[in-house]
Amino acid sequence: MKALVVHYHLKPGGVSTVIRRQLRALRGEGIDCALLLGEAPPSPLDTPCALYVEPSLAYDAPGDSPEGDETKARAIAGAIARAAEALGPDTVIHVHNPTLRKNSSLLAALKLLAGRGLALFLHVHDLAEDWRPRAYSALPYPPSCAWAAINGRDAQRLKDAGASRVSLLANPVFSQAELDAYAASAAGGYPRQGPGANSPTGFPGDTFLYPVRGIRRKNLGEALLLSLFLPPGLRVGLTLPPSSPKDMPYFEGWRRLAAELKAPLAFDLGLESSLDENYARAAAVLTSSVKEGFGLSFLEPLARAGSRGESLPILGRRIPYVCADFEEKGLSFPALYGEIRVPGGLYDERAMAERAQAAGLRCREAFGLAAPASSLVGELAALFAPGADFGRLDEVAQTQVLLSVAGRASCRQDMLAANPFLERWYQAGGPAATAGGRPAAELLAQWSESAYGRELRAAYEGFLDARESGAALDPPDKAALLDLYITGSSFYAVGL
Repeated sequence: MKALVVHYHLKPGGVSTVIRRQLRALRGEGIDCALLLGEAPPSPLDTPCALYVEPSLAYDAPGDSPEGDETKARAIAGAIARAAEALGPDTVIHVHNPTLRKNSSLLAALKLLAGRGLALFLHVHDLAEDWRPRAYSALPYPPSCAWAAINGRDAQRLKDAGASRVSLLANPVFSQAELDAYAASAAGGYPRQGPGANSPTGFPGDTFLYPVRGIRRKNLGEALLLSLFLPPGLRVGLTLPPSSPKDMPYFEGWRRLAAELKAPLAFDLGLESSLDENYARAAAVLTSSVKEGFGLSFLEPLARAGSRGESLPILGRRIPYVCADFEEKGLSFPALYGEIRVPGGLYDERAMAERAQAAGLRCREAFGLAAPASSLVGELAALFAPGADFGRLDEVAQTQVLLSVAGRASCRQDMLAANPFLERWYQAGGPAATAGGRPAAELLAQWSESAYGRELRAAYEGFLDARESGAALDPPDKAALLDLYITGSSFYAVGL
């Protein structure tokens, strides 16, 4: 058994990190592998393997061929077939994020390869059906493939939509060396800096660290809201700006508003100091994101232990479908909240509901869904009655709430009455949040590269056995997937 790993690029990012760890995991399992990219990697591979580059596989550029262009599809299919043939028989072709319309001819190429009988393993990190019509392809999904998802919700929905063979592959997070160092470190391995336990605040650090790029779905308006309820001497700190032009205007808008409100919210900490240095100064880790594929921000901080040997508390918004996967494997997140309720009168509820309904209708139209959409419109309208969750609001409405809370004492009190935890949200990182101390290294090892390698081997072997036995390998039905994702309950305006 061999594996050909296929992706558009290897630029810094979540999927690229997974691919680099995947190659190491495959090597650890003794599985020969090769890598095919649409462009040369920006830095050398740290795992020896054959590397191929096919420019037709790169992201679409403005003015590229229309979706399903036959010439381009044949070029991609030919490059994949040749690389797989070079590895030999029983090669699994592991394609990352093929359903997003990053390359408008990849699905057509995969259909050609499926017709030739090649073993295609389609690994989705994100689904366009999840309110992302600009990334949605009109082309059908290829038959006779295996599928994989990185969280339990997406894996179940692929099955519910008719996919015959679906694996749940949680991302690899820790190398064996990192786990060994973690287990051997009596104090957690990360020396703490900052004010220390004798500071006026009583916290071992002064920053509630949000270690992410500030893209839209990270819900930065909520991080700003939380900062308004911090006592003097504490702050929320964001590490990195977004790298995409699409997200930058939103990010700069929050920077300007934070300055206007004189909020204790710091930006670009990751440009000033390393991630380890920022963790060392942290009182806790914060997340306000409304949508994640895997949820690294809930898992990675657990290995960043505090001065007394306990894990850094993780505070902020709970994403149920993400946290449930981790909790099923033994982790707990007692300091997270489910929502922040906004009392009536702090923003223009009617205008927000109208914008949400318009966005829902535009989304349905972009997906090619037929009218009527009365059910969705009604669900969206109901979201923005008094008591709506702050995380569901768009930037316009969130800004209105923030100006109300910061500008009028009565609005601040109304917000506290609706959400009593806000007054001391930062103290949720006390004993309850770290009960049990640091997670055992054996617990974190469930997200190790070696565990990932074993799961990959099992998924590949099961797929090849299914092909050999003639078992059904149906793709998910795209219309059924849309019905599962495009609902009012899954609408978050900043997550579009």
